[in-house]
Amino acid sequence: MKTYTYTVLLDSKVDGGYRAKCPALPGVRAYGDTRKEAIQNIRISISHKLDTLIASGRRIPKDGDSTGRAAR
Repeated sequence: MKTYTYTVLLDSKVDGGYRAKCPALPGVRAYGDTRKEAIQNIRISISHKLDTLIASGRRIPKDGDSTGRAAR
């Protein structure tokens, strides 16, 4: 199994907890009550997104891909 590495942005929420997003994969977001939980959840979200892209035969975006578009 191939390993992919992506930059994840983590922000604290005003009402508590944390949100995480992956700029190279638009729409991939996760939340958690702690930093650790948010990071665990974004890893799962990224994994699901990559599984979907692979299953549909689409290109896997590289980290730093500013458009985040997975072209065919």
